[in-house]
Amino acid sequence: MKECKFCNCQKLVKNGFTRGFQRYKCKECHRSQCSGDKRVRYDNKTRYMALAMYLNSSGFRSIGRVLGVPFQLVHHWVKRAGELVEEEAAKRLNPAREIPVLEMDELYTYIQKKSGKSEYGLLWIGTEMRLLHITSETER
Repeated sequence: MKECKFCNCQKLVKNGFTRGFQRYKCKECHRSQCSGDKRVRYDNKTRYMALAMYLNSSGFRSIGRVLGVPFQLVHHWVKRAGELVEEEAAKRLNPAREIPVLEMDELYTYIQKKSGKSEYGLLWIGTEMRLLHITSETER
């Protein structure tokens, strides 16, 4: 008798046909599967190699060509790995703290030193934005 490919139990019952293949349903996990499922499953070694190649600046299509895997699947593996890393980082990091004042050092680079003109800039304080009127020393 067959065993469930999801939970490895032996309690499978026939559940009709799909595309000419017998379909089974597991009584434990209530998931369906086909007897003639010929889809290719890739092992973890191939997945890790694809992630390592991606982290070493290889493109999705080149990774797919080298490993013999569809590039869309490589993209899915990389995306899923990124989501897992993001979830793990969110658990470990402290919650974001509120910043009362944000100082922008590079604001003066947009104003020429000897222009004599006054200009405007934005200052962010926490979540509210204020408009600043910046004047040069010759204008005062």
